[in-house]
Order: sequence, then structure tokens, then C-alpha cells
Amino acid sequence: MAEKTAVLALLVAAFIWAMAGVSYKLFLAAGFTLAIIFWVSRLFKLLAVLGIAYYKKIPHMGIESVKDLKFVVLNALFSLGTPIFFVLALEQTTLPNVYFLNYTMPAWVFIFAAFFLGEKINAKKIFAVLLTLLGIFFIASPESIFSVNPGIIFGVLSALSFSGDIITSRELKDYRFHTVSIYSNALQLLAFSVIVLAFFPESFAVAATLPLDWLAALAFAGALLGYASDLYYYALEKIEASAAAMVSLSELFFASALALLIFGTKPLLNELAGYALILVSVSIFILRKSDIEYFEYLLHFRKRH
Repeated sequence: MAEKTAVLALLVAAFIWAMAGVSYKLFLAAGFTLAIIFWVSRLFKLLAVLGIAYYKKIPHMGIESVKDLKFVVLNALFSLGTPIFFVLALEQTTLPNVYFLNYTMPAWVFIFAAFFLGEKINAKKIFAVLLTLLGIFFIASPESIFSVNPGIIFGVLSALSFSGDIITSRELKDYRFHTVSIYSNALQLLAFSVIVLAFFPESFAVAATLPLDWLAALAFAGALLGYASDLYYYALEKIEASAAAMVSLSELFFASALALLIFGTKPLLNELAGYALILVSVSIFILRKSDIEYFEYLLHFRKRH
């Protein structure tokens, strides 16, 4: 019964993540800038994470060393970059394209882990990386190497930034996930606030002119992301990470279905081929049962949006 509840919780979290992606597209269409979207959503995501931790009376750990503090800062910076590149990609290409490009993350994590963490390289993983690259090529379908859609580039950059998030998260695995999440989200909000005040101060004035119901919707989306984070980690306590990984793939189908229903987005044949190759690639990584602990951190989805 507990496992079924965990799977249901993870499906709800995946649906929230998919709705977040759709909402970004809607907020962009409504006139929200990247600065407003990220600042408001991250503020309420942090408040939700803090609220859940307070409600559950979860004790927080202090950062114990300068080395760990450096990894927290790096984690926050990568976590900052991921949604920024994600939204920039949404401005240039379709929602399903952005989501599937984000799911190339396991391939980039493997490459980084091999270089920086000493992870083993084998033929199966190399084959999965090649499938990932081929999938990106089909989605991009460039006429030449100089004509790639900027949305594809931003989508891959989002996945690369997400990979940096994963690598740094692994270095902080001895801390409670709520502790890392609170510190990381707080630093993201602080860093982005400084950036907005320094370079885009007009964003706050623009936000004041936007309809309150839209701003409330953006705040609600941010709070939902905090709740999805908690659901995800609840699920990981009840089921194996490899099973959680497979269930999490439902986010791709939720996002594609919502894009079709709301925006009428119909993938082209070459895009469908790319999606299929990326799904196979992700499955190859996830189904390596010897990597269960590894994928517990690999699928750190609570920061992508």
C-alpha cells in the first residue's frame, strides 16, 4: 500500500512539473519577463519549502565546512541557470522539445561524472550518449551546423546546468535534502534579486502593472513546485530510485499532452524520432540497477523548474 501511495505521489509531482512548464509558456505570452517569472516563482517555492519543513518539524543542519559551503553555492548557481535556460528555450521552441532536451541530462551527468567523479565508462553508457546526441540532432533538424534553433541550444544548456546541479548535489548527500533545498533556494533568490536590481530594475515596476490574478497564479505555481519537491522525496523513501526514475518519465507525456491540449502543439515526425531516441537513452541509464544510489541524486528533479 505504501508503494502505491508513493507512486501516486510521484505521478502528482510529475504532473505539477509538467504544469509548471506550461505555465511558463502562458506567463511569457501574458507579458511576464524572465526576471519576474523566476523571482516570484522562486520566492514562493522557497516559502513553500520552509513551510513544509516547519509543518513537519524537520530539523535543519548547518553547513559544516567551507568546502561544503562552496558546493552549496555552486549548486545554487547551477540551479539558478537551469530554469533560466529552460524559459529562454521556451521562447524559441516548443514545450515538448524543451522537456525532452532536458531529459538528455543523464548523458551529460555520465560525462561529467566520468571526468570529475571517477565513474566507470562502459559500452552501454557510451551507446546511450550517442543515442542522446542523435535524438538532439533529430529534434534540431538543422539544415547546416550554423542554423540550429536557439531554443535547442538553450534547452541543451538547461540540461547541462541541471547536470551541474546533480554533481554538486552528490557532494552534499550527507545533509538532509530539506537543508540543501532551503540553502540552495535562498541563495538562488538572493543572487537573482541582486541581478535584477543591478541590471533589470524596471522589472519590478513592470510587475506592479501586471494583473494581480496573473501574479497570484505565478506565486501559486512557485508554491506548487515546493510541494512537488516534498512529494518526490517522500516517494524516494518508499520505492527504489530506479522505479521512481521510470515513474518520473511520465512528466514527459504529461507535458506533451498539455502542450497539445492548450497550445495545439503537434510534434513533427523528426521530433517524434528524437523523443523516442532520448527515451531509449534515458531508459538505458535508469535500468542499470547497480546505479540505484547514483540515480537517487541523478533524478533531483525538484530544482529543474
